[in-house]
Amino acid sequence: PCWSPPDSEDIASLRGYKEEITKRTIPVKPEQLLVLLESLENKPEVRLAVALVGLYGLRPSELRTLQLVDGELRASSTKRNMAEARRTKPPRLLQPLDLKELPGEGERVLRIYESGLVKLPCQIINAKDNKLAGHAFGQYLRRNAVWRSMVAASAGLTPYGLRHGYAWRGAKYYDSPIPLRDLADLMGHTLPTHLQYYGQWTSDQEKKAS
Repeated sequence: PCWSPPDSEDIASLRGYKEEITKRTIPVKPEQLLVLLESLENKPEVRLAVALVGLYGLRPSELRTLQLVDGELRASSTKRNMAEARRTKPPRLLQPLDLKELPGEGERVLRIYESGLVKLPCQIINAKDNKLAGHAFGQYLRRNAVWRSMVAASAGLTPYGLRHGYAWRGAKYYDSPIPLRDLADLMGHTLPTHLQYYGQWTSDQEKKAS
């Protein structure tokens, strides 16, 4: 018996474990998005791109796939993995989540895009692939002083924080939160994916306020 394998509990205690800290993507909060948009007033092409990503919850690379269908904005997913490769989804409906200080801004931005008077930055639209398009979007942000100050104040903030900010507003910003199933579909992923990657972020201050 002394040479028999130990039971599972003894094995677990002998093996030990590695403590891991889960990093959560930081969402761009409404007040930050407002200041960022204001700082881009003299760069209409970049402002249009940031407004579409921030107000409509896009992946930056999805700026290349936008289309207007019966006056409504739609986008095709640019996410590519084994699961996504096996099925083709039709372009999804997009809906803006406006800032309280800028009511109707999502619709206004849509009409600007529809008019063609302001074009999206060519480095994003003409990128060779989706990864380079996302990189170009990030470069435009990094040239902005307000964005750099936001990153300095919030270590770990990335351009994808604009998309996470959309998820945060949908769940915690309005008097009536958007049902998570609808929010996930608007963002182009499943409900479990939304809960795992987009629905976890909170802070001690927010928990106390709740």
